[in-house]
Amino acid sequence: MYHCAIIGAGAVGGLIAAKLSQNHNKVCFVDRRLSESSQLELELEQWQGVKLQFKLPYLNQLAPCRWLIICVKAHQVAQAIEGLSIAADCQVLLMVNGIGAEQSLLSTLKPEQLFLASNTHGALLIDKQAHQLRVKHTGLGKIDLGGYLNQVLKPQYLAYLNQAFEPVYWHNNIYPVLWQKLAINCCINPLTAIHRCRNGELLKPQYQSEITHLCAEISHTAALESIALSEQQLQQSVLQVAKLTANNFSSMQQDLAQQRRSEIDYINGYLVECAKRHGLDTPCNLALLQRIKQMEQDYA
Repeated sequence: MYHCAIIGAGAVGGLIAAKLSQNHNKVCFVDRRLSESSQLELELEQWQGVKLQFKLPYLNQLAPCRWLIICVKAHQVAQAIEGLSIAADCQVLLMVNGIGAEQSLLSTLKPEQLFLASNTHGALLIDKQAHQLRVKHTGLGKIDLGGYLNQVLKPQYLAYLNQAFEPVYWHNNIYPVLWQKLAINCCINPLTAIHRCRNGELLKPQYQSEITHLCAEISHTAALESIALSEQQLQQSVLQVAKLTANNFSSMQQDLAQQRRSEIDYINGYLVECAKRHGLDTPCNLALLQRIKQMEQDYA
């Protein structure tokens, strides 16, 4: 039995697989689109510059495993698990941007099997080919996780992740953490995509009023979901992340630059729909959602 199976052979998936393998965990990748199972040569350049290399199974069906970690784009989650047989004793960890993708898993899983995570480790995809994956660990961060049902008890086998990625923080209620990250993504992702800039550009004065209004809408919406998030603290968090990642391009900026579908529906789109259910208007988030959707429609 594998300790962990990973769906998503990209930057984050490669980082997780390499760090788990470094700690002697049995790891495989799964992609049901493969015509046949094979091996994936994985190279991780650690943030200190040291390179690690692994050869990991690359399977077209899900093998018995204790954890299934899903780290694809939010809009790819349902398709990624389609046709896979997930055992009742397999714990599933969803690690995606935004909120809402977890709903597509509930027709396949028991709710108590599902766990949600927020990752702040920096990971960069250097190169990806059919059977090779090169990833760089660009910055140390942390992993926060908790149960979809807000379980009080930590799940079995959490030690695997904790040993590989210390610190890993368990939360009896993961949703305030997810909303905190949602707020950051609602500001940084669409603004950098629209203005075609690096994260650090958002520290300039011309963006501060818009960020303030975005954070106010997020704070008010979160309160209606019984989640207390100060709009001032959210704004400080956005600016702190923009400063710490000043030279980085956001994932949404990269998606639009390469004319790929973005995760806007699970970021500002989720916020807008959540507010709408409570009868609250969120014009600033709605404007960004509509602008990004229009940019996607304008792809040649």
